[in-house]
Amino acid sequence: MSLPVSPDIHAPAFARQPPANLRVSVHQFAAVTTAPGLARRHVAETLRTWDLDPLTGTAELLVSELMTNAVRASARLDHHPSRVALRVSWAVTSLIIEVWDRDDQPPVLQEQNVDAEGGRGLYIVEALSKSTAYYPSPTGQGKVTWCLMEAPLPRRMTLAKSQASFPPLPRRHAQAGPAAPLDVFDDMAVLRRVLDGLRTLDSRLPRGDAMRH
Repeated sequence: MSLPVSPDIHAPAFARQPPANLRVSVHQFAAVTTAPGLARRHVAETLRTWDLDPLTGTAELLVSELMTNAVRASARLDHHPSRVALRVSWAVTSLIIEVWDRDDQPPVLQEQNVDAEGGRGLYIVEALSKSTAYYPSPTGQGKVTWCLMEAPLPRRMTLAKSQASFPPLPRRHAQAGPAAPLDVFDDMAVLRRVLDGLRTLDSRLPRGDAMRH
């Protein structure tokens, strides 16, 4: 039994994602036994740069399984040296891992045997990812096997969402037209008493105080 086919790279996993929030990392490797380890290291560094460290463990395992299958598929061909490619994309709440190899044959889910030492790679990918499938390469050479993981929102979107939950502060509106004139207080007797009281307070301040006149 093989994995399901998705139409192309912009099919279900990508079509719903706004391009403005898309981050992509692409890297090629020689199709040799060291490729899975190098791909794991590349993914770990990429996710650290994107501030997605909590996804690193699962993403490394998924990349390792997909890359191992790609290297094995490439070994069946006569292209020497052959190469495989890895693309990791983060779009809003999805992390998509894609691995390309030159073999046109679809990935096959092997019959499981409790005594078998291998052959569980694609089953592990299915178990750990939200969805997985493959599609023929748009170049006409080979195929791309991909899987999708859930990822957190970018920090700027999380901050904007949290700020949107608070009601806006009230704003003071400017008055239309000229302000009303102030009333003039002209009771001289009251003003003299206020002035005498201020002079009394001033005389109680110590000499040299900056407030004393």
